[in-house]
Amino acid sequence: MSDARSGKIVVVSHCILNVHSLEDGLAIYPGLEEDVVKILLEKGVGIFQLPCPEMHIFGIFRKPLPKEPYEHPTIRDKYRSIAEAIVEQLLWFKRKGYEIVAVLGAEASPTCGISRVGRWKDPVKKGKFPGDVIFVEGMGVFMEEFKNVLEENDIHPVWIGIPGKSLRSIDPDVFERTLDKLRSIL
Repeated sequence: MSDARSGKIVVVSHCILNVHSLEDGLAIYPGLEEDVVKILLEKGVGIFQLPCPEMHIFGIFRKPLPKEPYEHPTIRDKYRSIAEAIVEQLLWFKRKGYEIVAVLGAEASPTCGISRVGRWKDPVKKGKFPGDVIFVEGMGVFMEEFKNVLEENDIHPVWIGIPGKSLRSIDPDVFERTLDKLRSIL
């Protein structure tokens, strides 16, 4: 049977499609990351929304935190379990011949960052977000586990971090560069 499907799927962090899952003060859009979704719609890809891993641990009333609190082995085990359940679903798409083209993460998120995460400036003193946090190279805890499970199942998407409010305030052009990268891979 032939139809209009593109056969391409993009896996998207929960908060990109539902900003209500973000911590207070971090939403830039009223409902979803409109600029990102517009590109996905224009390119005709399927969208697979990830659950919010931070809500699984700290719920909806959590405060923004850097990566360290999420690196506990019990949290990693929980995230690995969530990742395995997600990949089980994605494998059905792969078996059908569809391509998992990309994973869009919430850049600088302690759980869903792709190439940058927040860390305490002083790991002993800690402090408050965002003043006592620096953004460094690294992947969020959930995405590390998710990537491992994807690789174990021979799924190799392009990984793109969608910068949020914190990173855009540091580098105003980063969002447009990211959108250009997204357009080019789709």
